[in-house]
Amino acid sequence: MRIGQLIHRIAKGFILLLVLVPVALSVHAESGNDTLVYKAFRDTVKLQKAQLVILDSGDSLAYFKPKHFQFIRNAPLDIYLLGKTPFSKKNLPKVGAIMAGTGLLMLIDQPITNAAQQFGRYIHLDPDHKKTKSLVRIGGTTVLEVPASVSNAIYFFGEGWPSLLISGGFYSFGIANNDYRAMQTSAELTEMFLTMGITTQFLKRITGRETAWVSMQEGGSGKPGGAWDFFPNPKLYQKQVSRYDAFPSGHLATAMATITILSSNYPDNKYIKPVGYSMMGLLGYVMLNNGVHWASDYPLAIAIGYTCGKIAVSHGRQVITKKLKEHGISSSLTPTYLGQGSLGLSYRWTF
Repeated sequence: MRIGQLIHRIAKGFILLLVLVPVALSVHAESGNDTLVYKAFRDTVKLQKAQLVILDSGDSLAYFKPKHFQFIRNAPLDIYLLGKTPFSKKNLPKVGAIMAGTGLLMLIDQPITNAAQQFGRYIHLDPDHKKTKSLVRIGGTTVLEVPASVSNAIYFFGEGWPSLLISGGFYSFGIANNDYRAMQTSAELTEMFLTMGITTQFLKRITGRETAWVSMQEGGSGKPGGAWDFFPNPKLYQKQVSRYDAFPSGHLATAMATITILSSNYPDNKYIKPVGYSMMGLLGYVMLNNGVHWASDYPLAIAIGYTCGKIAVSHGRQVITKKLKEHGISSSLTPTYLGQGSLGLSYRWTF
């Protein structure tokens, strides 16, 4: 068998594995128990069916069944919260650390890239990130491509397709088993994909940073760390995307958001973070070797991915902490009839 055919079959197997990831996570997770909980609704609250998942820590997660196209309706709010979060007082030190880390890496971007590519040549790692083969075609148009090299297979991890494939797997499992957690995970991954695409494209089209492989080839700027062309002409951007789209890394942001969503919804699974972060490390190196990104493109991307993932997760569940349950403390806000045709709210604190 030729090497190309072998890689092609491995890539198909990798895609199948992505679809089966939700099944593996959901089957070994504890099923939710149906219950009724109070959920905020406009100016009042309402009883809504939920599934309660009890974690090893003693905390519980209450999941609600997602509404149709909820991920589309949540996307504008997610973008607003994503833009607002860095300016909260408690997050200012983190923003400062991200800016400082980005600035320091910019000073040594070129040496880091040179070293990464030298190591890639030493281990014979193909730097071409565009080696793909068509897997799904509609008419004469390729709808889904698969990697045709080891380097490209790792690069594929940060593409949007893996997240969408995992989302589809969670949705199918959730519908088949009436599992609200799986359904919400699917909705959150799709919601994240929309939010992430809009956010990273906005930043890329503002900063206009040149990728490493364009910078170092004939016709590139040749500047260490690449050239920055703030607010590039939209037509030029579309014609020469790689000349302007390095900062921040959409691949790393998408990977980080995906891992954040999966680990937040399945916190008792001890493999998600080690495997996911290891894949992110490989992805980060491969993109340096491919010349797709500079190291300083990464801090902001990771921060955006983590924040976007946490925002998406917050929409579809409620957390019930062990501390509250141990003290037997609970509270509720319910509509109340006050007589003479008037309505009000009743707040109850039980201990």
